[in-house]
Amino acid sequence: MPHGEAPRRKILVVDDEQSIIDILQEHLATTYDVTSARDGKRALELVRATHPDLIFLDVAMPGINGVDVLKAVKQLDPTIPIIAITGNRDTAIAAEALKHGAFSYFPKPFDLRYLEHLAASALRG
Repeated sequence: MPHGEAPRRKILVVDDEQSIIDILQEHLATTYDVTSARDGKRALELVRATHPDLIFLDVAMPGINGVDVLKAVKQLDPTIPIIAITGNRDTAIAAEALKHGAFSYFPKPFDLRYLEHLAASALRG
């Protein structure tokens, strides 16, 4: 990193679908340092180890579901903004995520311009 340049912000993408991770990683990696996890357990390990600046979190995952991961992250560090990733018809689970502290939610299929807007808004605080 050149002298005086601010470090890149860190984003964690959590989704059980590798294709979703690949799309988000490819799109965000030009601006941010992006890491990923395919399940809630690994996501929590990465939160502890890397202290991301923002998390994109699928709320409908097998094992530990996204809302439970969101609650656990908020206990570890309530300052990390979390954007819930939802299926088109998951309005109830999106509302649940917002109730538990999600910054916003992002429906599938993705509008990548909206993705950039949400990331920038969440990181502005």
